[in-house]
Amino acid sequence: MAEPTPRVKLPRSIEPGVPFTVKTRITHPMHTGERHDSEGALVPRRIINRFVVSYGGEVVISVNLEPAVSADPYIQFEMAVPASGLLEFQWFDDDGSVYSLQKQVEVG
Repeated sequence: MAEPTPRVKLPRSIEPGVPFTVKTRITHPMHTGERHDSEGALVPRRIINRFVVSYGGEVVISVNLEPAVSADPYIQFEMAVPASGLLEFQWFDDDGSVYSLQKQVEVG
């Protein structure tokens, strides 16, 4: 499997205190642990089980994901920020891996 790749899309312009849409996606197969491979062996569970976004060190959103979530999970949410700052995104994998991405938010 290729290394999971996180992506985040923010609007081009963001106004202070005005809600905007954040779109995220990570490439990941989201193996539920209930499927069998071509030899009939059970494919072990491996999912992104948690997604956390922080702004200025404060958690904005924290989501627990379950095996029913499809491959390449897409998460969209609304938020507002008072000023320019750093958004930090983290996806937590069952195997202990953490995939991170940071985006600078510029308000104007």
